[in-house]
Amino acid sequence: MTRRVTFVVLLVALAVTIFLQRQAAADTGSVVLLPGVFGGSGDIGGHETISRYDGPQTCVACHPTEAREAHASLHYQQSGPTPFVPNIPGDAGKNNGALNTYCGAITTSRYFTCAGCHGTNGQRPAAEPTVAQLANVDCLMCHQANYARKAAGPYEQLSALGQDGQPRLLLVPVEDANGFRFTPDESKMTITLVEAARTAGPTTRATCLRCHANAGGGDGTKRGDLSSVSANPPLLSDVHMSPAGEDMTCAECHDAGNHKVTGRGLDLRENDVAEWLTCTECHSERPHGDYDPRAGDSRDAHAARVACQTCHIPTYAKDIDTEMARDWRTPIWWPGAFGGQGGWKPEETRAADVVPTYRWFDGTSEVYMLGHSPALNADGEYEFGFPLGSVSSPGAKLYPMKEHRSVTARLNSTGQMIPHSTEVFFRTGDFTQAIVEGMARAGMSGAYSIVPVHTFQTINPVSYTHLRAHETVLDLVCRLLLEKQNSTALALSSTEPTSAET
Repeated sequence: MTRRVTFVVLLVALAVTIFLQRQAAADTGSVVLLPGVFGGSGDIGGHETISRYDGPQTCVACHPTEAREAHASLHYQQSGPTPFVPNIPGDAGKNNGALNTYCGAITTSRYFTCAGCHGTNGQRPAAEPTVAQLANVDCLMCHQANYARKAAGPYEQLSALGQDGQPRLLLVPVEDANGFRFTPDESKMTITLVEAARTAGPTTRATCLRCHANAGGGDGTKRGDLSSVSANPPLLSDVHMSPAGEDMTCAECHDAGNHKVTGRGLDLRENDVAEWLTCTECHSERPHGDYDPRAGDSRDAHAARVACQTCHIPTYAKDIDTEMARDWRTPIWWPGAFGGQGGWKPEETRAADVVPTYRWFDGTSEVYMLGHSPALNADGEYEFGFPLGSVSSPGAKLYPMKEHRSVTARLNSTGQMIPHSTEVFFRTGDFTQAIVEGMARAGMSGAYSIVPVHTFQTINPVSYTHLRAHETVLDLVCRLLLEKQNSTALALSSTEPTSAET
């Protein structure tokens, strides 16, 4: 009798322990593995006991809190608050009204066109963290550098135009209102899928650059200060991330906790957290120790009105050239499009070792949103992103900027920009067809004109500041500014665009 009571007590204790462990996992997202769940060893362990990978739900089973955090982040939702963009009163982002000078908008294309570089597993993000939505958080995209994926079937054929100008068919995933699904592609991985799940860990430069190095459609294309070289940069390219320098990861500056990131390029709309990320997160306001407001050569006196990267990034795109302009009217054959089936991309103008444009910036900017009528700048270009602030603005400093130019279609009757279908252009190389299809999908109609568009982009300081020690003589940036002013008649004071006529 005593043995039976003891056995029952032990059984109840085990049941209570299992319940509490599971509850703790649900509440905190901590790894609580029970005997035999992931492997045959019978030990309560970590990732090393995983014996199969069934998709993101394998991760979510032990990390539900982390999955909910990731689901609520900008990386997943592609939309969020806009505290530093005063012309946008609410949430915005690629999934919510964005149109840029690079790829246009995602809202008038099939979801697979742009889904490869975002944290979903192929389904469109939704606000509620349902079981299906949490299983759509593809953890390995950010937490495993060796992970690769491809669009899963079923597939369908879409009409396209070949390089030879002849009609052809492309194989693409079937989509419904929620999107499609990715599946792991072990043929492009150097380890097995189970090994990938077992060795998943914190983000690295390589995992961040999987998407960010190729933003805009090519290596180094979009930002000018991020490329594949940033995974292992030389010291003279990146003192923060170079193994010969501080050997930092992106997350050391950009991790805001709870799967949110801090920092924003001025041409972007949303922020995970309402903080302006600057060098003073780590460095003091007077880092040189020579402050003297009466001394013209005091670097700390300059630092009060000149951003650190203005002196420390005399040029950008030093390792890989960057795109300065694209023209959708001139299609270029792109063999790598559609998973290697080939397609079309717009003509690019690229440059390397570019001297930045300099503008006053107070941390806020105006950025274009679909439905708005964009401002017209002094060069007759419609402005998609420009910095706010001037020499007299509190907190404003002189910052280095990249400028990017493109063309898009503008509805004559309202002045609103038309979100052409990037997917249709990639298939056909026909910008007119892409505009017409974009109008139909956006519910627009009427006559339109092709117009030039422009944006400023900050050359961002944190975690990838380019320090070229042999170039940081005191007069370097002043000399560059004077040279650029002489060659381009650059005005250093802020010149805001005028309102567009509708």
